Amino acid sequence: MAKKEKEFKVFSRRQPFYKIMRVFMRMIFKRPEIINLTGEIADKSIIVVNHSAKSGPPGLDLYFPKKTAKWGAHEMFGNYQSRKAYLRDILYIKKCGKKPGFKTSLIASVLAALNPGIYKGMWMMPTYPDGRLMKTLRNSAKVLDADIPVMVYPENSNEGYKDVLTEFFPGFVMLAEKYYRSTGVDLPVYPVYYSVKKRLMIIDKPMYVQELMKEGLTREQVAGRFCDKVNALYFEYVADKEETAQKAE
Repeated sequence: MAKKEKEFKVFSRRQPFYKIMRVFMRMIFKRPEIINLTGEIADKSIIVVNHSAKSGPPGLDLYFPKKTAKWGAHEMFGNYQSRKAYLRDILYIKKCGKKPGFKTSLIASVLAALNPGIYKGMWMMPTYPDGRLMKTLRNSAKVLDADIPVMVYPENSNEGYKDVLTEFFPGFVMLAEKYYRSTGVDLPVYPVYYSVKKRLMIIDKPMYVQELMKEGLTREQVAGRFCDKVNALYFEYVADKEETAQKAE
């Protein structure tokens, strides 16, 4: 007999374990300067932001102006061995360029053990590269109905995390389309660039998927427009800051 799938419930703000963990996380991830170009962020909205290596999601959870639900790799919602293997082999070695060895394995082992409580507190949802993405879209719609923004890291990081992003996957475009079909609401989608290294977060004015679709763009092209906008934030605010700092030296 097939195991009955557990019903998705919108996240609770009562997270005692994560409340303790946040104290330690604030010691590791320092508060960034936030440049907010949009003002108040809508509750029913999508946030598209770069991953900023391994530290982006926890830093964004701590300091983004609104609490958000977030999409995450489905491997991190599996058993301990699955989480450890993903952290060691994919996140640290493949995407962050860390060397294989005892230190990398130890960090992956510790984080794999802590991860379920941290992910629960960060309001993370699993995403998939196949048809199971539809479940993520359905659950995300429930989150939006509860007036909670959904944060997505759509960059293609198969060749590692980069300052200048090469491509956005269109899953967030599909979410906006689905929500529009169900409710008639064209969700605001906010482009954000976050540099953990420079301690800088830039939140831009929203763009709207339906408006872009009216131009005859495909999902992939709409995702590309958002990728270009996030990169523009990097060039205007982060790269300029790096250049200014170098000149000052």
